[in-house]
Amino acid sequence: MDLLGDIGNADQLTSVRSENAVLNKKVKELSLKVKELTIENQSLLAEVEIYRTEGSSTINNNINNNGSPLLLSSSGGNNTNNDDDTIAGTEFIKSGNGTYPTEAVASLEQLHQNSNPLCCALHPIDDTVLATGGADFYLSLCQWGGALVPNDENAAYKVTQKAIRLRCPGPVICVAFSHQSHQNQGSTLPPIVAAGCMDGSVVMAGFQAGVSGLTAKLLKLSEEIKFTKYIKNLCWSPTAPLLAVASADGMVIIYKVVLSSSSFNLDEVVLEVTVDEKLHLSGTVETLCFTGDGRSLVCYVRDTPYLSHFNIEKDYEHTKTNLNKTSGDGVCGGFGDHVSFAVMDMAMSPNNKYIALATDKSRNIVIDSVSGKQIRNLYGHTNDGFSNPKIGWSKNGQYVFGNTQEDGSVCVWDVASAKIVKRLEGHKNPIRSMYSSRITDTLVTTSFDKNVKIWLN
Repeated sequence: MDLLGDIGNADQLTSVRSENAVLNKKVKELSLKVKELTIENQSLLAEVEIYRTEGSSTINNNINNNGSPLLLSSSGGNNTNNDDDTIAGTEFIKSGNGTYPTEAVASLEQLHQNSNPLCCALHPIDDTVLATGGADFYLSLCQWGGALVPNDENAAYKVTQKAIRLRCPGPVICVAFSHQSHQNQGSTLPPIVAAGCMDGSVVMAGFQAGVSGLTAKLLKLSEEIKFTKYIKNLCWSPTAPLLAVASADGMVIIYKVVLSSSSFNLDEVVLEVTVDEKLHLSGTVETLCFTGDGRSLVCYVRDTPYLSHFNIEKDYEHTKTNLNKTSGDGVCGGFGDHVSFAVMDMAMSPNNKYIALATDKSRNIVIDSVSGKQIRNLYGHTNDGFSNPKIGWSKNGQYVFGNTQEDGSVCVWDVASAKIVKRLEGHKNPIRSMYSSRITDTLVTTSFDKNVKIWLN
């Protein structure tokens, strides 16, 4: 009986193993099918975007602004003349002239010891001071130009050693310099850099550059800036002493920052910080920027199909620009509420007419800053929901820079042709942040290879 029982158990085990082999084969077949369907789905999504654009174009060409059909003239054209559509994007008819940063002239290693640098910015007045924030809780300030001293192999190392490191409450996620054109009761707001941290706090550092070098110090604030969740982004107004801060808790607070006295002594100065406005939005604000004239604050809220504009001169009046627009006031054939991507970074063009948007769907978009019309769609890179899409403009506004999660290169698009004309290679790992100067042909990149690189033409 025992022998027969053992034989029976063995037969059952063999049968189970056979069934498992069949199931494993089936799982592999289904996995391959899922991959095929995923690729097919991406293809279909791309086709849908094309059909929406074509459908919207047809609708917009046959319906006027009040929703009535357009009357055709005897020549076959319509009786309206959309001057805005004619003007928008005319700067991008001719290809760029080839002027943009192409060479990594300096590599600053160990600015944040063995931690990754997470963000970067240049002083907007003359580009001489570089600020970086790192996972090591430090805000670093340095005069990067010293790395270009000829015939000195240790020039970059010396700059790193002279960098001023200021301890912050948490890892520094974003940094931004103030604009010294701000007037405060007859005095000019001094050079300040604001840093947003992982713990939800914002700190500000003052600095002075002289013959003896750079001095910097964290400044006292009249009111602590602290959010319940980490800081997503921050930016200064180009025309007023206003600092906009976005948090992962869905809040954007605009602060007015002024000096407590007419003198600026790093050891004594106190910054008077008051709330100008609080904005409670429906979700996380991924990115924001002021318009070039400083009149509006532009934000993108996750899971929405539009950019939010807040008119500062009209008590922060809220208007929306639908990102599904293709031309004029038309929205993609009735798909105005469709959300197919998230905007993770944005940058205003040097002439302040356009906004470049970096999305999490391997697509960058250039839109008209007023009408919202899509001027160009830029492809050729890879960025998904797990990446850190970043974007910037060349000084002449003819090129757009963007990163890719595939490698450590910077993609350079000629806006006119919407094609990648060059890939700037130098980093070993993907780029975490970038800053492109509006006054010189200078680009700064930080990477997960723990290096900071300066690119010049």
